[in-house]
Amino acid sequence: MSDTLSEELILGLARSLHASGSPAYELESQMEQVAEAIGRPATFFSTPTALFVTFDDERDGTRMLRVYPSRTNLGRYAELFRLQQSIQDESVTVKDALAQLRAILAMPGGYVTSVQIASYGIVGACVAVLVGGNNTVITSAGAIGLLVGAMVLGLSRLRFPSHLTNVIAGFTASAIACVVQSWVAPSNFELTALSALIVLVPGLHLTISINELATKNLASGSARFAGAMTTLLTLIFGVYMGYDFVAALHPIPDSVAPHTPSLIASVFVVIPIGLCLAVLFRTRYQDVPWLLFSTLIVYGALRLAGENFSPFAAVWIASVVAGVTSRLLSNHLRLPAAVMLVPSLILLVPGTLGFTGLAQIMLREDLPSGVRILTTMLMTSVAIVSGQLVTDVITPIRKMGFGTGRR
Repeated sequence: MSDTLSEELILGLARSLHASGSPAYELESQMEQVAEAIGRPATFFSTPTALFVTFDDERDGTRMLRVYPSRTNLGRYAELFRLQQSIQDESVTVKDALAQLRAILAMPGGYVTSVQIASYGIVGACVAVLVGGNNTVITSAGAIGLLVGAMVLGLSRLRFPSHLTNVIAGFTASAIACVVQSWVAPSNFELTALSALIVLVPGLHLTISINELATKNLASGSARFAGAMTTLLTLIFGVYMGYDFVAALHPIPDSVAPHTPSLIASVFVVIPIGLCLAVLFRTRYQDVPWLLFSTLIVYGALRLAGENFSPFAAVWIASVVAGVTSRLLSNHLRLPAAVMLVPSLILLVPGTLGFTGLAQIMLREDLPSGVRILTTMLMTSVAIVSGQLVTDVITPIRKMGFGTGRR
């Protein structure tokens, strides 16, 4: 009976961590520590779509859990982290831990729908400021972002395939942006569509995949990289179709060139971006202040480093600051570093570069510029990952002590 409960707890916790967005290099290490503390040592192998578990006392058998990629849930991840620490401290029995796990999984899934939809629109408008859009771009991106948010949440509840959702969202955002530029006011449809779709752009998944490859999690890293690129391609295909549809009806005027936003304007919009990311990542209320603090620190580091160093060096420095800040806060507050790190990295990840590079190739038919931008995207990802690897040396993860494993 005890072995059955232990196995149910280990498998359930591993599946839950995966569903909350834990990358392979963290999930495998964390679950091996948990299994050791419970007294059922096991080996874990994680991929974006499957999780393999082999218990040391059952060498002739391996459990295979079919898992599906899902939206990041930092609130649930924080609760699971707390449960994991309790198990490793031996301050909870297997039976009680299993009951707590079930209670965590039964918790509400996040913020109310209206707040989530509003977050899509606010993020779209604020990102339009950061990328240098004019007032028309900012207003259009905010309005289209609201529509995209309502569409994504509505279709997800209907269990609509995510890759088709990306195409539809890309088509809608691009078509409306082109209509605004053609008939309403001078604008930049590429910046408008990019800003409105920014929540769907898989820059974070791309960076995580590079990190997994760098830490020798080759199967998970290559699969996640392929998934991120597929998402990016489906989005840009939808954008291309929307552009082509409007262009067939009316010539689209030249886009207004972007401008560099002032430091004051940039800092002003980073705060609402952080709040909205807290909503979209379903962060707990008590963790939001720390999320905002780390986001402001990292963006400030990025802007200051950008004044004195090359773009790649600035991203690397900001990544180190993000990693060290989140790790120190994690050790002090007993929170998972991801609560502070993930939203901070959103400001660094190169998803916008991937979007822009593919747009240059498909919309402008400018292959050299597109390839150059895509190369910059990959190098930016490498700079972020290098910063995170340096963080592991500066502030290593605090490991909890193991008990006897007797329950």
